[in-house]
Amino acid sequence: MTSVNVRHILGRNVRSLRADARLNKVEFCLMAHISRPLLDAIEDGRANVTLDTLERIASSLAVEPWALLK
Repeated sequence: MTSVNVRHILGRNVRSLRADARLNKVEFCLMAHISRPLLDAIEDGRANVTLDTLERIASSLAVEPWALLK
């Protein structure tokens, strides 16, 4: 699996779980302590996130970090 594919999987999962939680982008960014442009890049599959960011996102979505990459 290439890094591009993993980024797209992460983005798709973040977008889906955020929508399921009925969180708009601004609300989610405030919860996860990330910027709106970073969230846009993540959901578009363009961002290479750090493990710290992955953990904050997962915590905000109430899932384990690995679940975002599955």
